[in-house]
Amino acid sequence: MKEAILVLIKLQGIDIQIKDIDHKLHTAPKALDGIKKRLSQAKQELALKKERLEGREKEKKGAEWELEDCEAKTRKSQQRIMEIKTNKEYQALLAEIEELKALVSQWEERILELMEEIDSIKRDITESESKVKELEKHQASEQRRLEHSLKELGEKLTVLKQQREEVAKNLPKDLLERYDFIYRRRNGNAIVAVNDDGVCEGCHMRIPPQQYNELLRMDRLMFCSTCQRIIYWKGLIKETTEVK
Repeated sequence: MKEAILVLIKLQGIDIQIKDIDHKLHTAPKALDGIKKRLSQAKQELALKKERLEGREKEKKGAEWELEDCEAKTRKSQQRIMEIKTNKEYQALLAEIEELKALVSQWEERILELMEEIDSIKRDITESESKVKELEKHQASEQRRLEHSLKELGEKLTVLKQQREEVAKNLPKDLLERYDFIYRRRNGNAIVAVNDDGVCEGCHMRIPPQQYNELLRMDRLMFCSTCQRIIYWKGLIKETTEVK
């Protein structure tokens, strides 16, 4: 039975590694989620800035058209001065010209404001484009690293599964099935040591003294009465190592 216990310990060691690799294979791709999210946000921000730029450029064109219209009306009104015959008409035309000049000034001021805003948005867009490119570069780099890591893990997993097959051949079918059943139920911890104080290291409960004495003999397979895991005397590993 001592040999079977040692095989079970070795098998569980392999199973723990397999479980760890399986977990990494399932969770590793999520490492890119943060980068993908930041890249998506950066692209959305860039799109909004470009949309804003387009809106301001359209507004600027509209303001330039209004300015040209006001300037044309001002010139036309100024040309009419020589045609005025009465003082009343003259004063009315002067008021109209002043109003048009005020509008020209307002549109010129608005165009300058829009030009400054457009320049600022363009600078923001340049920065955002650089940020997007940097994130795309980072994502591509992380993707390559991830693919390399997944390939290595996959290769290691294949080797471990082959090793498990070889080790499992050394166990009776019923014992292997029982081990597998406990392993699944106890979250990858089917066989555990009992220390010199008679405490099960799986559930941390003390086993009965009589059972502990029987455990030291290692002449049959034993289970913890509390957690139902397969148990063995902890000194077995040390003893086996010293013999080697």
